[in-house]
Amino acid sequence: MRYLTKIAISFIWTWLFTSIICFGQEKTILLDSLFGTMHDRGQFSGSVLVAEQNQTIYSKSFGFADRENESPLNERTLFNVGSVSKAFTAIAILQLAENDQLNVVDHVINHLPDFAYPNITIHHLLIHAGGFELDHVSLDSLPENKIASNQEFFEILYSLKPPLLFVPGERSEYSNLGYMVLAEIVEKVSGTGFKEYLKKNVFDPANMPRTAIYNAEEIKQIDNVAKGYVLYPFTGKYEEAINIPELAAYVSSGFHGDGNVYSSTLDLINFYKALAKNTLISEEFLKTAFVKHIPAKMEGTPDYGHYYGYGWLVFNTPKQIVYRGGGLQGYASNTFWNITDERVIIYLINDHLSYTSYNDQIPTALAEILNQNQLQIPKMMASVELTKIAPTSTVQELKVKINDIKQNRELYDLDVNGLRFLVHKLQQLGQDEKAKVLMESFKPQ
Repeated sequence: MRYLTKIAISFIWTWLFTSIICFGQEKTILLDSLFGTMHDRGQFSGSVLVAEQNQTIYSKSFGFADRENESPLNERTLFNVGSVSKAFTAIAILQLAENDQLNVVDHVINHLPDFAYPNITIHHLLIHAGGFELDHVSLDSLPENKIASNQEFFEILYSLKPPLLFVPGERSEYSNLGYMVLAEIVEKVSGTGFKEYLKKNVFDPANMPRTAIYNAEEIKQIDNVAKGYVLYPFTGKYEEAINIPELAAYVSSGFHGDGNVYSSTLDLINFYKALAKNTLISEEFLKTAFVKHIPAKMEGTPDYGHYYGYGWLVFNTPKQIVYRGGGLQGYASNTFWNITDERVIIYLINDHLSYTSYNDQIPTALAEILNQNQLQIPKMMASVELTKIAPTSTVQELKVKINDIKQNRELYDLDVNGLRFLVHKLQQLGQDEKAKVLMESFKPQ
């Protein structure tokens, strides 16, 4: 999938944000130790920013924007923030609603006459309840060797008219397509291109000078951009996701509304400051974005009791806490806003692949620092460390590394699913002996 859509957010986030945080030098030192150690271990490459009461408390970057040229990341470095883009789309819709140019209860067909689903409303799309699945049109249907646009996507959608998964409003199912449709509505209603609309009405007023929508070719002309890397299981090396054939289609589209905004930690904190000050939208309309509209429950995933708002995930907690994250091959983005306590945490990553990334381990470590003044470095995943050597090592070298992992369990997490995946990849490479060594070494006792 092009964007991170199944975000397993545990109750640890509730713990992270429900106690009062008083930042001091000690917490800053611990944050430095956490991300510095993770970076040294190869667990983190990215930028981090923490703010309280509109003041930045901690901001630092670790790693390279360009590994080949060793260009360092910084707070102005642009990352593809994936589905964080949906927050900007939601704000654009709410701005038009506030200006009486549309109403969120309007049926989409009122604004897009060719839309093939007459019962879907703007509200349904905002809360992922339109009945669409993730994309609803296979990327294989789009033109090859070309950066596909929203228009090309819609032409196929309107031609195929695939059936909905459920009656609109009945339940939720995360949908990139729904937010692409919302971007089309913004264009039709405002009479302005979506990219231009966001610049004039969101990015410029919020003091986000580097933030914009870029496709895969346009971003090449911009300086200080983080390339998105993945630990590629077939080589054991960090490769640019866009250069890997089976991943390239997911990171080279020209779609907008659902993703393809590039931003930085510095610009993103300014976005949240602008929301807090009602620079972009009135308090009344912003509140509608954070209503717990519908349970954020996806088929086949755990139910954490959170809800979809407009553009954000709303925590089911006494304090008002919202989350907007996103990801695609090479990038993971996370923004948390504790509105009650005026606290924002942002971290952007440029070495993300779902089964080799430490993105999901960071929340627990942050919670230990912010609430307990304790440093807990995430263990290294055995599958990741073995992936780095398995494709190119000898069988003996692989056995030595396995032995090291088994003798230092305090440093390593024996992630079973990851190890199984690595076995599968080795078998695909025809390295059956190594696959057998892995299976025998980590089989249940």
